[in-house]
Amino acid sequence: MPTPLPIVDRPVRLAVVGLGTISELALPPYAARDDVEVVALCDRDPERIARWHEVFPKALTATDLEDLLADGAGGADVVDVLVPTPLHAEVVCRVLDAGFHVQVQKPLARDLESADRMLAAAERSGAVLRVLEDYLFHPPLVKLKEVFDSGEIGEAAGIHMKIVATGRGGWEVPMSSYVWQFEQAADGRGMMVFDHGWHQLAVATWLLGPVERIFGWVGRTEIVPGIVMDAPSTLVWEHANGVRGVMDITFAPDTFFKSEHYTGDERVELTGTKGFVRCNRISAQGIQEPSVVVYSEGETRGYHALPDRLTDSFEASTAHGLAHFRGEAPDLVMGGAAAREVLAALIAALDSSDVGAVADVPRG
Repeated sequence: MPTPLPIVDRPVRLAVVGLGTISELALPPYAARDDVEVVALCDRDPERIARWHEVFPKALTATDLEDLLADGAGGADVVDVLVPTPLHAEVVCRVLDAGFHVQVQKPLARDLESADRMLAAAERSGAVLRVLEDYLFHPPLVKLKEVFDSGEIGEAAGIHMKIVATGRGGWEVPMSSYVWQFEQAADGRGMMVFDHGWHQLAVATWLLGPVERIFGWVGRTEIVPGIVMDAPSTLVWEHANGVRGVMDITFAPDTFFKSEHYTGDERVELTGTKGFVRCNRISAQGIQEPSVVVYSEGETRGYHALPDRLTDSFEASTAHGLAHFRGEAPDLVMGGAAAREVLAALIAALDSSDVGAVADVPRG
C-alpha cells in the first residue's frame, strides 16, 4: 500500500531507478534540500551507482529492480523512474504494484496501450503517478503563462513553437545514452518529434487545453550511415477551443549555441487578440535577448533577469513534487491523465505523417 498522503513531520523518502544522463539534472535538486531523503539508488551499471552513492552515501543500492523492491526500496515513499522511455511501462507498473508513488520522466510511454497500463496500475494501487515535465516549470514559460492568464494580450489567437537542433555546444553525452534513442528512432519514435516534441505539445496543452486535430510532416536527415534525425519536421494542430498551433523543427548541425546542457534551443510565441508574449530560449542560450518579451498596446517589455537555465526548471519541478506529497500543492502538474492527452496528440501527429492526412486525436 502506498504511503498515505500528505507526508508531514519528516522528509519525503525517495528511491531512484535509472541513473543515466538525465540524473545529472534530476538528482542535484534533492541533494540541496532537507525535506527529502534519497534512500535508494538502482541502475544496471555499477559505475553510475557509485557516482551517485558519493552524493547520497546512506542510500541502499541495487543493480536489479526486483532486488530493490524486495528490500522495500529502502523505505521509500516515492520512486523516481528515470529509465529509457521503452522501459517505462514495465518498470512503472512494477513499482506501482509494489506500493509506491511514482514520478516518471517524460514522455509517459511509447504508445497509448502502455500509458493505459500505467494509469490502470496507479488506479489499482491508489498511488500517485506524476510525469516529470520540466518545461512546465521553466521560469520564462511560467512568466509567459502568467502574462497570458492576466489578460494583457487578450484571448489566445495562435501559438508558434520552434526547435533548432544543433551539433555544437553543450555537454558531453556518452554514446550509451543515445543507443536506445537511435533504436527507438528506427521504428518511428525519433529524438526531435517524439522525445523533444513532447515538451512543446505539453506546453501547448498546459496553456491552451487539449489538442483535437493534428497534422504531422516528419522529415529525415541522415547524420551518419544508419542514424537518421527526424528533421526537418512540422506539426500543425488545433486545440479543442479552436486555437491553432504550429511547431517547426529544424536541424542546423553547424550552428553553435552556448549551453550548459543540450545543444538545441527553442522559442515559444503565444499570440493574443491584443498582443503577444514570447519565450526566447529554453534549453540553451541561443538568443541573447530577454528570456521573455511582451508586446501590447504598441509597447514592448522584456524580462531580462528571470532564472532561465534547465537547472532552474528541474529545481522548480522538484519543489512542486515534494510540495504535492506534503499536501501543500494539491493540484498536481502533470498527472498521468494529463500526460496521456499529450501522448495521444503526439502519436496522432506521427500517424498523420505516415498517411499524409490530418488526424483526430483520440480521447481517453
